Amino acid sequence: MAAFNVKGSVAALASVLVAASAASAAGTVSDPVQLKLTPRHGVSFDVGSKRAIAYYLGKGGLCDLTVLMSDASLHDEIKGAATRVTIPVIPTRSARIDTAEGKTLEFKCQPSASAMSVTVLEQVAFAANRK
Repeated sequence: MAAFNVKGSVAALASVLVAASAASAAGTVSDPVQLKLTPRHGVSFDVGSKRAIAYYLGKGGLCDLTVLMSDASLHDEIKGAATRVTIPVIPTRSARIDTAEGKTLEFKCQPSASAMSVTVLEQVAFAANRK
């Protein structure tokens, strides 16, 4: 079994996030309403004070989603480590990831894993008045 190098992995993830931050505006959206993803093509966007990168692979008819999140950086500086989440999403279903700032990322897998969409939702707590 191959050894897992944590420092190398964190450095690689941080490099990916910095590269994505410097990407052209065509792939970057600030507080998106809804973004479309296609297999093997990532998209980066800001979610509050965080920077997210999402991509997926179509495996066995499922959307094998990977999301990387870290603190948003200015001027190519690297802050802290990135968090990586991998989730298999069934076609016509969705997966949600909540942030600490009250936002939810909702990823929907299209039939046959042909595409995915990501929507940033605001979490709003609701309590009915008791009578």
